[in-house]
Amino acid sequence: MAGIAYKVLLTVSGIAAGKAAKKATTASWKTATGGTPPVDKHDPDYSAMQVAIFAVVSSAIAGGFRAYAQRKASDYYTKTAGHLPPPVEKAKAKSEAQKKADKKVAKA
Repeated sequence: MAGIAYKVLLTVSGIAAGKAAKKATTASWKTATGGTPPVDKHDPDYSAMQVAIFAVVSSAIAGGFRAYAQRKASDYYTKTAGHLPPPVEKAKAKSEAQKKADKKVAKA
């Protein structure tokens, strides 16, 4: 049950981050250029360079917002549940097992 709650929390935070990133990207494009951002890569009102720049900047902003939101969701889950989220616990266990295996190989 804990895994489902965590997945729902991540999904909701991801959606919220996407909406916030879209608003931030649109506002920053309007501030920088004075116009609206490109709608499509085939938009004839914008050069290929403008579309490429917008794609890179909007992807970076969206990635940053999503990473921040997921980190805060994980923090919230940890505080309310009293333990790490299931995927994090699994990754930690796998990492510790790998370290033990590496030490065994190094001794051999």
